[in-house]
This record gives sequence, structure tokens and C-alpha cells, in this order.
Amino acid sequence: MSLKKFITRSFVLYIALIISAMLVSVWGYEYFIYSLDKQHKQFCLSILALHGLLTAVYGYVVFRLYTKLMAQQNKDTQLILERYQRAVEASQEAVWDWSLNDTEEVFFSEAYCANLGFTQEEFGTNQQAWRSRLIPEDREKIYQDVLRFIREGEGAYEKTYRMLHRDNSQRWIRSRGCLIRDSQGKPVRFIGIARDVTEQYATKVRLQQAEAVFESTREAVLITDHASNIVYVNPSFTRITGYSESEVLGRTPSLLKSNRHSKEFHRSMWADLNEKGMCSGELWNCHKNGELLRQYQTVKAIKSENGIVSHYVAVFSDISTTDNSLSELSFLSLYDPLTKLANRIHLSERLKISLESAINKQKNNALFIVGVDHFKNINESLGHSSGDQLLQDIALRLKEATQQASVLARIGGDEFALICESVTSAMDAVGVAERLIQACKAPFTLAENQVFISVSVGMCLYPFAGESVEEIMRNADSALHKAKDSGRETFAFYTAEMTEQANQRIRVASELRRALENEELDVHYQSVYELSGQKLVGCEALVRWNHPTQGPIAPNEFIPIAEESGLISALDAWVLNKACKQMQQWLAMEYDLKFVAVNLSSRSLSEEGLAEKVEATLKRNQLDARFLELEVTESTVMESPEGADAALCGLREIGIRLAIDDFGTGHSSLGRLKSLPVHKLKIDRSFITNLPSDNEDVAIVQAILALGASMGLDVQVEGIEQEEQVQFLQQCQCTLGQGYLLGRPVPADEFTALLAKTCKDK
Repeated sequence: MSLKKFITRSFVLYIALIISAMLVSVWGYEYFIYSLDKQHKQFCLSILALHGLLTAVYGYVVFRLYTKLMAQQNKDTQLILERYQRAVEASQEAVWDWSLNDTEEVFFSEAYCANLGFTQEEFGTNQQAWRSRLIPEDREKIYQDVLRFIREGEGAYEKTYRMLHRDNSQRWIRSRGCLIRDSQGKPVRFIGIARDVTEQYATKVRLQQAEAVFESTREAVLITDHASNIVYVNPSFTRITGYSESEVLGRTPSLLKSNRHSKEFHRSMWADLNEKGMCSGELWNCHKNGELLRQYQTVKAIKSENGIVSHYVAVFSDISTTDNSLSELSFLSLYDPLTKLANRIHLSERLKISLESAINKQKNNALFIVGVDHFKNINESLGHSSGDQLLQDIALRLKEATQQASVLARIGGDEFALICESVTSAMDAVGVAERLIQACKAPFTLAENQVFISVSVGMCLYPFAGESVEEIMRNADSALHKAKDSGRETFAFYTAEMTEQANQRIRVASELRRALENEELDVHYQSVYELSGQKLVGCEALVRWNHPTQGPIAPNEFIPIAEESGLISALDAWVLNKACKQMQQWLAMEYDLKFVAVNLSSRSLSEEGLAEKVEATLKRNQLDARFLELEVTESTVMESPEGADAALCGLREIGIRLAIDDFGTGHSSLGRLKSLPVHKLKIDRSFITNLPSDNEDVAIVQAILALGASMGLDVQVEGIEQEEQVQFLQQCQCTLGQGYLLGRPVPADEFTALLAKTCKDK
């Protein structure tokens, strides 16, 4: 009988006894009062006494039974709790219990805290204690998931997440729980269990990694159970043997037997496997189509903890293809895999033989290097697959145009070379170069697009202009660069003057490096005016080099050398530091100057951490970012759109003003311009020189001004040299201008004197 039923029934009987006692008492009293018979009175008193005694005895019995039943139930409850606790401990589950009242108190069991290396006192008893031990990058998401479940959750809660152990290692914890609600359905407790599944998670990751290895390896993998029934094969097994997974699962590896090995061979293999747990060696197997396969195979026995074999793992490769692979490697070592032409190594070997022959026969041979003009534009606009197709098509045309070439090779990304032993004079070489250029003039069809390209050709006659393979290659390459510098789609011979120019460039690069290290360079500043009021508002910092022996060297001479030699980034950083330092000095002198502009090369723009480096320079010179303007050319921005956007966004975030220099000379689209985080467009001087007489330049300038106004960008022109140009630009409401008419680049002290006259902040 349950405690509830016992109490209910006992209470009903007791009430009945009380009522009956009251009735008997009333009856007895009346009878006692109105009856004068002594025997009757004694009888009534006896009845009342007996009834009271029975009531008391029944109450005592009920009390004793109730006490005994309560003790038994408490004992049963304690037993159940002890069993539950032992069951939880045996299952390694940890318990948590969130109180959802205002206190936010949480109970974490001893096992829960121990899983993370804490005692219960150290761990804490609130939500923040749990939240603080979540991995920082996961913390907010996991906590919000719990709160969302408390507000909206139905059914069971289950999540796996990472927590920090006391030793700062990560633990994977899987929690399961549910909500306890009151009679109104409001959640009052959130209770559940947790388990440290770090080892299981690590095992899962290792299994995934092993599976990835099995799936991606070129070797075939076959796994059988202890009875040699196949339970797993990887994709390479299908590729090598021709059998699909469904065709072999459940069968034995004997379906691959070629019958070329004796029973003794197989007995020896199994003996090694049983004794050593592994065997390996060459054997012949059979492809599904009946073809024999020569393979190298390793088989390993997998044993359980009690030493009984549970599985066999076999890994084998098809070594019958090794000879083919060696032939392929030999081909790749001498030929270009894309065009199937000779590569640079093969060309060098053939050029060495040709040079020896030319010297022995005392005649000239010719080396031609062909470069595709603007090939990078094809990759950027149509993709690398179209670029590869174009190179293959060019190789075919060059081959058709040079039947007498002894060797045609691809020696670089977009460069080809050919050795012509039938060419003995400059006139013969010109004829071959013209045929090469003409062969590539017809349009190419790439991805259903007609593409027109051109090539440039550099030529070197040897041994007249080169007595070693390295010298001939270098001289022909120099000639190619000369052809490209001459306008492209042309050819050029190597000359001794070109070697002198190359040596001169090397000397200039070396001296420029020394000039940077010894602070031998200088920065000049060219004024920028507001055209409407002819007010000086800013300046552009321009590097100058006064060589100690050669005198002033023009920037268009040493800056390209700095770019080729890798010095341009250091040069940019040097100019930036000088300009920021000088601008801070002018501001401290209270000159009303809004900005100093500094040019940024494509190399600097592509460097990682550009924004951080510029910000450090500003802090070092105590200059506010709003006073610095960085200029990048339109072509620089287009070289690497994604990288340029990221770099410019980083610079803009720290408050630097950005300008697109030489605008109008590149090939950016309006959509591309809209996405750039810039403040200003600088119209290239080539559009200003013939203003206002040239109608085409007038239309271009007006269009750029309108474009800048519609996009909320400042527009600045450079190269102003005539008063008529200023008047025209003022009529067109152009904001800013610079040029020799307004002010030439001058050293810092002269520009300071100019500021003292025109820009003193009153």
C-alpha cells in the first residue's frame, strides 16, 4: 500500500471513530441525566470509557504503522538515490542543474568539475562560472544557444562544445538535458548530464584522417575481416583492378588471383603474415578484364587486445606503370607539358651544341626569343584556362611559321625561343622575326571570344654577339625588352650598347641603394591649389636624387630601376617618413595646409601589413592621418583588384585620404571605380596639354569632372602650364590643380618660404 493511500484511509476511519464517540457521548449524557437508575448510569460510563479506550488504541496503532511506513519509504528512497548515484558514477556522466530563478544558481556535480580539473568550490555555482570556461571564440554562440533553448526549447537539449581545462588544454564536452516546468508551464530548472568526449572526438578525427588518406592515396587499399571477406576498398582499388566496390564486398581477395604463383608462394606469404604480422613483395594479380597486373603488395594483420586477428589490410600499387612513369618523367624533364615544346633545359642543351657547331664552321646562327604582349590581360579577363589555350595556339602557329627552326621551345610563362641554324645574317633574321610577328596577328578564338594579340621578338646572332649559352640567352632577352620598350609588336637586335645600358642599370641600382642608406636623396614639394580662389591647400612629395658625381638624375630614370631591383618599397617608405615629418613641422608652425600627397608603388600596395606600416609612420611623426594623402596609379589598382581593394580599405579605415593618379590612362570600368574606397581622381597630364584647343581632350576632361561630381569625388588635374588651361578648368568647376604654371617642385625650405607668404593661419 502506498503512503498516500494509507494516510487517506486511516484518516477516514479515525474521523468516523471521532464522530461515533461524539454520538455515543451525547446519547450517554442524555441517558445519564434523565435516568436515575444507578445500574444504567454505570453502564453508560462503562460504554463511554470503552469507546474512548478503543479510539486511543486505534490512534496509537495508526501512528506506529505510519511511523514504520515512513521509515521504510525513506529507506527505499535512500536506496534509489544511492543506486542512481552509483549508476551515474559508473557511466562517467557529470550532472548539472541550473536554477532559472533570479539567483541564476547552478549546481555542478563533483564529476563535472573534475572533468575540467577543478573542485566544486573552485569551479563556482553560477552561469558565469560555466560561461567563463568555454573556449573564447565559441563562448558567445554556445551561451546564446543555451538561453535560446531555455526561452523556446522543446524536447531534449543536446550540444557538443569545447571547454578549457584547468591546465588550459581544450576538452570536448557533450551535454544532454531538458527543462523542468512549473504548473503554468514556465521553466524553473534546466537539468542534465555532461560527458568528456575528447578522446572519442580525437578518435573520430583520426578515423576521418585515415579515411581521407585511404580515399586520396594512389595505392589500392583492401580490408578484409578475419575470415578474409572483403569489407572495404578505396577508389584506387577500383582504378587499378577495374572492380567496383559493390562487386567485391563480401567476396575474398582470391578473385584477383592470376594463377601465376605456386601454392608454395601463397603458403610462404601466409607463414610470414602469421609469424610477423606482415608480409610484402611483388606478385601478379588479374584485372577484371583479364589483363595481368604486376603489383607490389603489403599485407598487415590487425589484432584485437586479446591477440586475435580481427582484420587484414592490404596495400598494393601497380608497378607495371612504373616504366611508363619513368618515360613520362623523362619527357617532363625536357619538354613543356602544356605546349609539348622543348623547355628551357632542353633549349640550353641544344643551344650549346649549336654554338659549338657555329664556332667550328665559322658561321653565325640565330636565337630568337618571342614574348606575348600584355598576356596578363588575357588571364585576368578570360581566366587562366583561356590563357593556357592561347599559349597552345601560339605554339602551333610559331611551329608552322618556323619549319627551318632546329628547336622551338617554351622557356617561360609567355615566352618562346627558337634556334635557327639556317639564319646566318641579320637580313635572314629580320625575315624570320617578321614571319613570327605576322603569324600571331590573326585573331585567336578563346571560349567563343575572338582575341587579338601581338608578339615582340628579340634576336641575337652567335657567336658574333655571344660566346656562351648564358650570354646568348641574356643578350636575346635584352633585345626582347628593347623591342617591348619600343612600342611592342616589333623586333630588336642585341647590340653592345644594350649591354652597356644593362650594366649602367646595375650600377645605378647599387648606387641608389647606397643613397638610401646614406640619406643622399631629397624630397621636393609641388604645390596644389584650389583653382576657384587660387588658394594653396596642399602639396605633393616628390623624390629627387642629386648624384655626387653625375649630378641630378631624373626620377623617370632611377624609379624604374628601383622597381626592377626591389628597392621601390624602401624608397616609398623613406619618402613617406620624410613627408610626414615635414608636414608635422608645417602644422606646428600653424600653416593652413590640408594635405601632403605621397605616391605609392604597386610593390608597396601589394605588401602585407601596409596599413599598419603607414599607421606606425604617422604615430612616429605625430601626424594625424587626415593630413596624409596616398596616390596610386589606375594601372596599379587594376594589376591585382582583390589585393588592391583590401589594401586601400585598410588605409581608409585608419583615416588616410586616397587618390587615383594618372586617371584616364588605364582600363578600369565604372563598376570597378565605384567599388574603390578613394576620395580623389587625378586627371593625367596627357589630357591637359592641348586644352582647350583639342576637342577630344575637352570632352574627356569634362566627362571625368562630371563623373567625379556624380560620385562625390574630388578631381585634381596635373600638368597645368598655361593660363588658358586654368581659365578653362575654372569654367568647368574643377576643384584642384597643380603644374609648373602654379608651382614647380621645390626643396622643403623653399616651400616653407612659400607657405609663409600664402598659407599663414590667421
